[in-house]
Amino acid sequence: MCIISQNYVIFIMSMPKISIIIPTYNSSLFIKRTIQSVINQTYTDWELLIIDDQSTDNTIKLVNEYLKQDKRIKLLKTAQNSGGPATPKNIGIENAVGKYVAFLDHDDEWLPEKLEKQLKVFETSNNNKLGLVSCFINIRNNNDGKIISKQRGLYKKNALNMLLQYNFLITSSCIMTKREIFKKIGLFDNKFKVSDDWDMWLRILKSDYELDYTPECLVNYFVHEQNLSSNREKEIEEFKRLFNKNNNGLYRMEDSWFLSYYYFKNKQYKLSRKYYLQNILSKKLSFLIKIKAFAYIILTFSPKLEYSFQKVWRKLK
Repeated sequence: MCIISQNYVIFIMSMPKISIIIPTYNSSLFIKRTIQSVINQTYTDWELLIIDDQSTDNTIKLVNEYLKQDKRIKLLKTAQNSGGPATPKNIGIENAVGKYVAFLDHDDEWLPEKLEKQLKVFETSNNNKLGLVSCFINIRNNNDGKIISKQRGLYKKNALNMLLQYNFLITSSCIMTKREIFKKIGLFDNKFKVSDDWDMWLRILKSDYELDYTPECLVNYFVHEQNLSSNREKEIEEFKRLFNKNNNGLYRMEDSWFLSYYYFKNKQYKLSRKYYLQNILSKKLSFLIKIKAFAYIILTFSPKLEYSFQKVWRKLK
């Protein structure tokens, strides 16, 4: 739009409604797929901020190809490698202009209607406390693209309590939020290298905001060697710090589903059974969680049956 005055001309550029933030580091194997999924969105009023954390591979060259094609895409860089996605996300937030912010990990992919459907939830809601809109997730094998499982956790009223037990929002890529929230509660905590998003969602929900969903699988989360080789000791260390920071006396550490499942996945079945038993004995966990904990105690003796159990469990829920 152009406003003409007697002495000068003022151009007012309309701001994009959604700012998309992709933190990236050495993602040359995935970044084209990720960016293309943004370009393919049915909702088009967006800006894409790609924040590179000092990549040493071909990432920048690939991103530059898209910069030439689409003016909505911008590339920013950290001053030095930060060792985690929190700092790049914060740079993205500080440079964002949209009313809403959506995050996309550099190896994930959105389905075409992801932004359109999540924005509709925000804009048709009468809930002034709505702060996060999530969606369901396809977990896929990166090698052949086949679906391994579908993540359909649907927690609303009990979202904070469940999030203290385990991170059912398994990837930042499923989240859309309001940019104004970061002005109120602050940016991502860069002390966390693998749990920064989990900490942020907890902080948002603790600040009296609420969670809603688009109850469809709108994100493809790809399992590959790089995200499977995360530092397990760092993960458990960060969880303990995250738990102590956000718990406010709601739970004991032993009540957390995270600890039980962490040891299960790392084949430390004796410890896993110990913490699942703590879940069952807890007075603060739901009956449904206790049933699932009992089932996992049995599965520690036959862990190969977990996938079959998960399929049955989803149908029962």
